[in-house]
Amino acid sequence: MPATLTQAEARRYTPRVPSPQRITSAVYAVFSLVAAAFVISSTVQIAVAVLSEPAPGAAAPAPVPVPPACAEGVRSLAVAVDRGVAAAASATDRSDGERRYRTARSPEWDAPKHEELVQACAGDPRGIDAVAAVARLDRAAEGAIRRQTDELGPVRRAVDSFIR
Repeated sequence: MPATLTQAEARRYTPRVPSPQRITSAVYAVFSLVAAAFVISSTVQIAVAVLSEPAPGAAAPAPVPVPPACAEGVRSLAVAVDRGVAAAASATDRSDGERRYRTARSPEWDAPKHEELVQACAGDPRGIDAVAAVARLDRAAEGAIRRQTDELGPVRRAVDSFIR
């Protein structure tokens, strides 16, 4: 019997084309399961790597060796930064704190001495990284002094007004 194209009998204008719906559904189901397994597996692996504690007795990462002259220069620059921070600790305003900091770290951080200390690091890539690290320390210390004097300065002046 030929397929009729009337709306009343078939409720369609065109004959139904058979589709492999079971195969399509199975392919989508398998894909969804594989994708879900991948996402869950990745999430578990990342969580374990990030949240796990190091094994007991695990060695700390080894320090990055730099030439001894470079290490000594970087050490003296870092000590000068610490000395400057200590000198600026009792400052009551920003300009006084910055002046005290720069004066206290001055011998090592003045241009000729600084260049002499950094020169030993110039030939080694790790030495360049060490110099960059101590420069970041210097900038962070200056910023901390600014914040400290901005926040503690008014309070320190109020206390000093009762003492002096």
